[in-house]
Amino acid sequence: MDRTPALDRLLSARRVGFVFSGGSARCAFQIGVVETLLELGVRPAVCVGVSGGAWNAAAVAVGHAHRLRHYWRAFTRMPNLDLRNLLREEHSPFRWREIHRRTFGRYVSAARLRRPETLPVLVGVTRLSDRQPVYFDLRQAEDPLLVVLASNYLPPFYTHAPRIGGERYGDGGMVNNIPYERAFEEGCDAVVLITMKGESEGLPYRNPGEIEHEIPAPYRDRVVVIRPRHRPPMSWVERRWPEIRETIELGRLRAREVLLGEVHPETEARAEGTALTLLLARILLRRRSREASG
Repeated sequence: MDRTPALDRLLSARRVGFVFSGGSARCAFQIGVVETLLELGVRPAVCVGVSGGAWNAAAVAVGHAHRLRHYWRAFTRMPNLDLRNLLREEHSPFRWREIHRRTFGRYVSAARLRRPETLPVLVGVTRLSDRQPVYFDLRQAEDPLLVVLASNYLPPFYTHAPRIGGERYGDGGMVNNIPYERAFEEGCDAVVLITMKGESEGLPYRNPGEIEHEIPAPYRDRVVVIRPRHRPPMSWVERRWPEIRETIELGRLRAREVLLGEVHPETEARAEGTALTLLLARILLRRRSREASG
C-alpha cells in the first residue's frame, strides 16, 4: 500500500481530530471519508462538527461510524412534510425535528454520549444575540439533541431557534463552517478536515464573509483537508438514497486519492453552475465593499 505524506502525518500523530463541516445532505460525503480513514487505521481522539456535519460527528464519537449509512438511510425514509405541524409547536410543515429526534435516539442517544468510552464531541453553534461561535461538548450537554438541532437551525426548515441556557442559538456554519482550530485546542496534533466545497470552486468556505479561507501557517502542515474535486452533483436537500449513496462513494474514493495517492475518474463528477450559498456570499461581500468605500 502506497502512503502519502498526509497519511503518514495522521498515522504518526498522537491525537487526531476529525472535523466535520456543514453542508446539509452533501455531508453524506463525510461517511465515505470516515470509512476510508478507519480502514487505513486512522482513529479520532476528538470529533468536532457543525450544522449537517454535527450528526456524523456525534455518531463517530459514540462508536457508530459503521452505522452511518444505516443512520442516513433511516432518516431519508421518513416523510419530511406534515401540514399538521403548522398547528404544532414548530409552526412549520417540515418534520425535521421529529425525524432527527427518532434517528438520533436510535443511532447516537444521550445515554451513549455519557458512556466513559465516548470520545469528546464538540458541536459548534452560533449565539444569535451577538453572532459569536459557541461550542458544546455533547457528553456534558443536558439535552444533546437540542444542541445539534441548534447547530442545524435554518429557516424555513425550522422556525424557532432553540434556546439553551437562556440564549438562542442557530446554525454553527454561519460563523465558522470549518472549526479545525477547536480540535487543536483539545490537544490534537493533527486534524482531518472534511468539508464539501469542491477544490475547483476555490479555497474552503468558512462563513459568508470569508468564502475563501486559507489555513494559516501555524496549522497548515498539521491539517489534512479532504473534500470533493468539484461541487457534488446532488441537491442541498437531497433525500433519494441512490444519489446519497453515490456521494458516500465519492467521499470514500476521494479519501483514497488524498491518503494513498490513487486516481479515480469517478471523483471528477460535478454539479452544474455555482452553489447558491457562494452566490449569496459574493453578493453580500460586494455590498459590504461598496458600503466601506462609500
